[in-house]
Amino acid sequence: RIKAGPYPIDLRLYNLAAGGDAIGDLGRPLVSAEDALLAAEKASAEERVASLLSKSGGGGVGGGEGFTTRVVKKAEGSCGIQSRRGDVMEIRYTARVGGKEGYVYDSSDSRGTGTPYMYQLGNGDMIPGVDLGTYDMCPGEIRELDIPAQLGYGARGSKLFEIPGGSRLWWKIELVALNFVREGQNDNGRDELYDGGSGLLPQYQ
Repeated sequence: RIKAGPYPIDLRLYNLAAGGDAIGDLGRPLVSAEDALLAAEKASAEERVASLLSKSGGGGVGGGEGFTTRVVKKAEGSCGIQSRRGDVMEIRYTARVGGKEGYVYDSSDSRGTGTPYMYQLGNGDMIPGVDLGTYDMCPGEIRELDIPAQLGYGARGSKLFEIPGGSRLWWKIELVALNFVREGQNDNGRDELYDGGSGLLPQYQ
């Protein structure tokens, strides 16, 4: 495939070794394949933010300053698992245009039955700013996201929500459940929580 192109080929090498040596004294890798993939995904997400923010956001409401995430409430108890790409997220949210005092253009309470909204993290269902701002969350945690236009609806805006082009967005998000695990149930790590990769253990179903 490399021989046939396409060119140019962009290669990124990530140093995942502890202490500068990827192989331990027993000849075993110090970094698992899963950890290596997660590290690469995180680096890729950070590069995507930097790339998007380097572009001009235009006028609109709030323009294109930086992207910020603020934790306003930490989860109570243990945090055995944190959100990562592919996880099922169940959230309550309020979305505003322009900033914290802007008008509400969408919320979980206004959708259908008013129940928490469910989506898969990283599958493109949410705008980029929401996806990027909800990694490493624990069930019960609440965050506020200040999202520039480049990570929202861009220069075109949204006709559906009547959002002007180049508008800054503000989201408040509560992670109600992560892979159906709620606050107070999150004592175990992923290996303990999932039954050999076949799904949740019975006590969490």
